Amino acid sequence: MKPEVDLDALLAALILAPRTFSRNRFFWLFERPEAARVRRRASRIRGILRQLTGTPKPVAEIVGERVLADGQVHLRYRVEDLGYTRTAALSALEAATLRYAMHRNGQAKLSHDERIAVENALARLHHALGVGAELADPTPVT
Repeated sequence: MKPEVDLDALLAALILAPRTFSRNRFFWLFERPEAARVRRRASRIRGILRQLTGTPKPVAEIVGERVLADGQVHLRYRVEDLGYTRTAALSALEAATLRYAMHRNGQAKLSHDERIAVENALARLHHALGVGAELADPTPVT
């Protein structure tokens, strides 16, 4: 029997280290339609991360961020060199994981609550599958 996997935990891991869960090795994990949606969400967040870190160039700049009553985060960013602005609606965990990745890259501050949310998600994945804990950041929160 395959272990039940927390989809939020899988989301955090796929954002931070997408190659950890290849479809070939973890095919059973992605048979569920919900897991396929999680893969697409993680891919979208990694795309935003690439734009915000300038990998590849040009780099985007966050020009607005608003937390809604339901916990969703509306993130607005601009790529000046290309003359466009994008808006993304992120779940609280997506936003926390995005900031976590940027913090690991030295490009954003990370709140204690965001760090706890991401690391708790990774711990749940580690508990279910025995992987994911190595993704946690050992550096102190600033």
